Parts: sequence; structure tokens; C-alpha cells
Amino acid sequence: MAPSPRPSGNDARLLSTLERAFAKHAGADGVIDVAELKRALGLRSEYLARRVLAAFDLDGDGVIQKTEFLEGVRKLCLASDTDKLMFAFRLHDHDGDGTLSRDELFRMIAIGLAENDVAERATQPPDALAKVLFNAADTNKDGKVSFEEFEAVVRKRPALLAKMTRSEAVWIAPNEDLLAWLDPGAARESAFSRLLENGWAPVVLLTVWAAINVGIFVSAMIRGAHDAANPLMQTGRALGACINFDGALLLVPVMRRLLTWVRSTWVGRAIPIDEAITFHRIVGHTLVALGIAHATALLLSYGMGHPTGSVEHLLFLTERGLTGVALLVIILVMWVFALALVRRSARFELFYFTHLLYVAWFGFAIAHSPSFLFWAGVPLFGFGIEQLLRLSRRGKKTPLVAAQALRSGVTSLELEKPRGFSHGAGDYVFLRIPEIAKHEWHPFTLSSAPERDTLSVHVRTLGNWTTALRDRVEHDEKTPGSHPLTIFIDGPYGSPSAHIEKSRHAVFIGAGIGVTPFAAVLESLVRRETGARPSKLEKVHFFWLNKDQYSFEWFAALLKELEKLDEKALLDIHLCMTAGRTGATSLALEVARELLHASGRSDIITGLRTHTHMGHPDWEKMLGAIKAQHAPSKVDVYFCGPIGLANKLRAVCQHLGMPFRREQF
Repeated sequence: MAPSPRPSGNDARLLSTLERAFAKHAGADGVIDVAELKRALGLRSEYLARRVLAAFDLDGDGVIQKTEFLEGVRKLCLASDTDKLMFAFRLHDHDGDGTLSRDELFRMIAIGLAENDVAERATQPPDALAKVLFNAADTNKDGKVSFEEFEAVVRKRPALLAKMTRSEAVWIAPNEDLLAWLDPGAARESAFSRLLENGWAPVVLLTVWAAINVGIFVSAMIRGAHDAANPLMQTGRALGACINFDGALLLVPVMRRLLTWVRSTWVGRAIPIDEAITFHRIVGHTLVALGIAHATALLLSYGMGHPTGSVEHLLFLTERGLTGVALLVIILVMWVFALALVRRSARFELFYFTHLLYVAWFGFAIAHSPSFLFWAGVPLFGFGIEQLLRLSRRGKKTPLVAAQALRSGVTSLELEKPRGFSHGAGDYVFLRIPEIAKHEWHPFTLSSAPERDTLSVHVRTLGNWTTALRDRVEHDEKTPGSHPLTIFIDGPYGSPSAHIEKSRHAVFIGAGIGVTPFAAVLESLVRRETGARPSKLEKVHFFWLNKDQYSFEWFAALLKELEKLDEKALLDIHLCMTAGRTGATSLALEVARELLHASGRSDIITGLRTHTHMGHPDWEKMLGAIKAQHAPSKVDVYFCGPIGLANKLRAVCQHLGMPFRREQF
């Protein structure tokens, strides 16, 4: 083997990380045995762990020394493709005779399926996969596959080689920081560029809002220069004026029916309606800070000596003091339980019920300062009308057509579409199920296209309510004839996906349950393809990422239908099983899968014509290729999923010059 080339700065950093990882897994004895290697690599098969250990164990003593491990990794990361393939070949060559038999390929393919937790398909069992690979590789038909033949069949698939190298590099130190180092497009972004990801409108809106706050504060300071007992009292009153403005503004972003209507007008195209909830949170955080500052300034003012009384007198013997304490306690309770660590946990109900304290907050705010009504009168009236409309329209029961608890932890609900119910692709509704919780309403994106006769939602099991729903559906599945769930529906509410219609070429990226809004959008686009009102979109590249095979099941049936209906090839589908192994241990399985796909067979993971990629996508490469395909036209990227992946994709899109938008449905 040729000597390893000098590592680059990134490679040196990688090897340094692997050194630390080796020390962590090796323990006090300074070596890695089979059990430690199996645990470190997350392998199920001890046999496979022994095969990997043997590839690193140069002196044959049954353990991996630090020098052996680092040398092996260095070769995997930095050596030639031939050397990397030789490493994979040795893993597959179980008897060490320098050739691969069909049985050896079968064994590694069967192990690969088990390691990836992929259920065998009756039409594509491991022996069939081994047969197709063996027949393709054994070009001289001598009944065995030499290294040269093995290398030839793999080199026809350069993408597999690239995946193998990247996968093996993070074998023993699998963390997101390391992956970011290996991704060339993962450039760092500025906070300002993040604000600009959805255009200038959010920045302009925040600037105007901040300027109004500053204007109110300065104006109040000037007006109170002669009335206040001291500068602190003057400052406290000026901060109170800002609280009046922001307290009134807090209601506007949650007027869902108003925003749904505004989104359909020219005003909705001028202001960032889709960022309404984000703006609501920003105003809420600001209101908490203003409340604390307002109270602090007034207390310090009274503490310095005030002609009307002491701090104790203010707090406990005056209406303004008592209502002020109540306001501060309420807003702090609401703020704490609205934080993401509570809202996105199994204790969502804490957020839901504490947020109902807004009624008390507005009551105390009016009692504390009657002038608050000057600011909040119109928003309160509008919000009251909204609530009356919601109460009048959310009282009808919606029959449940079907319910299914899927193996992926998602619960599927299919509902009868109410009479007169009209929605757009990507709209959301609120559901109340009295058997689960009498008074709780929970929002879910509709996963069905408007053209369908029924409504469907897919609920990820996360908190207490969703867990109780899944338990009930599982019980009903095991108990034929059980009483169906009673479901009430409120909505629909405005579609953030409306701007997708303005794109000519687009990339949709959904992670896990984040695919739900795209499911409705894709189905609607394909069904309209041959209809009277086709979409402006000419091409959609759709990526869906899931950890395991079962997470694809609920949407796979719809994708199969869309594959048949998509006569104009509007959709280009990419499915990625992120927990799947793409390294040397799975190389035979991956080559066999690609051979079957090339022959027109369905994918072993999903049963679709679309080939499922194992592991994380190389976003820089894949998005770059899509951009080049449509150049010089613009390609818009839309993402729905976790914030961590959003940050990575945003950085890649920024590097490539592609507009990126995170959908917050």
C-alpha cells in the first residue's frame, strides 16, 4: 500500500477527534476488544464486529491497539480508492482465500439487512440480492469473484465509494460536529443572513416595530420630564407606555382567521404573515423584559423616597401595586412554560393551560392602567370576534373514517370532510377529542390534498395527549366493534405553503413528520397536473429523510400513487434512510440494491420505483447538481423539520446561492 498522503487541516482535525474517541472507548487497558468495538460502532452482529476488528488488527493479537486503529482510519480516509476497496474486500472475504464466493456475499448482505433493520421482501430475499451481485461481478464465470472483478463492479458506482469513505471516517466518533467538518458546504452564517433567509420583509417589520417602541419610550420620557418625582419614576412610566403598545400587539399574530384572510390579499404578499408566531414570541419575550424593567424602575424610585408612600405600601396597599404584582407573576408563568424545552416536551399541557392565563393578564392590565384600553381596545374586540367565530364553528362532530397506529410511532387519522369545508394544500386544523382530553385543542397540518374527499392528519407520538391518542387507537385495533372516537375540528387555518406556488423550480426537504405539509402539496400538484389549473411549478425535487424503514410506511402508499399519476415527470423523488449504513460492511448490499434498481425492480426499503439512499445526503453535491441542472433559473429550497438540520441546509444554500426557506407549519 502506498504511504498515506499528508493530511489537510480538516483531516488532521478529524484524526485528532478519532484519537480522543479511541481513548474513550478503549478504557483503562488502552485497547479495543470485540465487545468494545461492537458497542462503539453500534453493531448488532458480533460476527461482523469480529470481521471489522480483524481488518484493523494487523498483528493478530485479537485487539486493536491505538496505532493500529489510527493507521487503519488514516488509510480509509486518505488512501487511494483501490486501498479503500481492498479494506471492504477483506471484510467480505470470510475465509481469507483472496476471492468472494456467492455464500460470502449472501452472508454479508443478510447481515447488512439485519444491521439496518430492513425487513426482507419476499420478492427480494438476501439470496436473490447475492445472486444478482455475483452474476454482475463474476465476469469470467469461474464461480468466484476476484478483487479486480469486485473493484470493477464498484467503480461503476463512484457515489458508493464517496459514501463509504465518509461513513467509515465517522465510524467510531459519530457526532454532528464531525459531520459538519467533513461537509465542504457547511459554512458558518451570520445572524443577519439568517434573518434574511425569507427575504427583507421580516427585517423591515422588526425594524419598524423596534422604531415604534423607541419612539413611544422617548415621547413618554419627554412628556413626563416635569411630572415624575425622579428620573427612575420617569423611566418606569415610559417603559409602561411601551408595555401598553406591545401588550396590545401581542394579540394580532394569533388572530388565525384574520391572518388566513390577509394572506389571500395583496397585503399578505407585502408583510411576512408566515412569521406571525415567531413575531408573537419576540413580542412576548420583549414584554417580559419590559415588565421586569418597569417594576424594577418603580420599586427603586419608591425605595429612594417617594412622597406618596413606601415600597410596602405600593405593593400591598394600593390597587396599582397589587395588580402590578399579579401582572408580573402571570407573564412570568406564561413565559416560562412557553419556552421550547417545555412546549416541545412530553409536558405540552403545561404550556397549553398556563397560556390560558392571558385572559387574567388582560383583565389585570386594564385594572392596572385604564389607558391600556386605548391601545388594546381594537385588538381585544377583534380577538373577541375571532373567539366567537371559533366557538360557533368548532362545535360539529366530524366522523372518523379510519385510524391506524403505525410502527414508526405516527398515528394516522382519516376524517370525513365536513360539508362546505374548503382548504388549501398545507393548511392546518385544530382537533379536540373528548375521550382523550375534554377541553384541549391541538393543531395538526392536513396531510391530504384539497382534491381528496376526506381529510387526513398524521400525529407523531410525543407528549401525553398524542401518547393517549395512540394508546386508544391501538386498543381499538385490537378490539373489533369498539366505539369510534368522537372528533371535533376547528379550521382550516391559512397555508404557509401558498408562496410555493410562485416558484418555477423548487426543492422540498422534509425530515420525519416534517414531510406532512409537503405530502398535501405534492399530491395537489400532481392531481392538478392534467387539470384546468396546473401549477406554475415545472419541476419539484423532493427529499424525505427518515431514520428507519418503518418511518416511510404512511407516505409510501401515496408516493406510489403519485409515481403512477406523474405523467409529466413533475416530481423527482429522493428518499434517505439516515440511520442506514453506507460503509464497507454494507458495500455488497448497496451494490446489489443499485443493480436491482437499474434493472427496474422496486426498492427493497419502500417498495417504490424510487431508490432509497442509505445514510445522510451530501447536500453540497446534491443541491449543487440541482442548481446546475436548472441554471440560469432560480431554484428555491423549502424545508420543514428540526432546527439542527435547518441550520446545516441554510449554510449549504447560502454557499450555493440558493434561496432557503424554513417552513414553520
